[in-house]
Amino acid sequence: MRMLRILAICCFTLTAALGLQPVQAQPGQTTVEYTAAPQSTDIEMADALRQDGKIYVVIVVLLTVLVGVLFYLIALDRKVGKLEKQLKDEFVNR
Repeated sequence: MRMLRILAICCFTLTAALGLQPVQAQPGQTTVEYTAAPQSTDIEMADALRQDGKIYVVIVVLLTVLVGVLFYLIALDRKVGKLEKQLKDEFVNR
């Protein structure tokens, strides 16, 4: 159950990081559609990183950090679960 919560939080965070923004509804329309934020091609830093091939280094570093944080959270969740189980066993055995 905890793993499911951690996975849901990670999915929500990734969805928020992708920049999904609501699209304005047409008059008389009651639904709202979500699309990716418009991509701007006039970002000079991104163009320079792409041309030099360094954008891939940035992506690899970001993914490494995110995966490290995810593994840390999973390990921490397991340790807390073991401690909770020990405390529960102590109170039951008294």
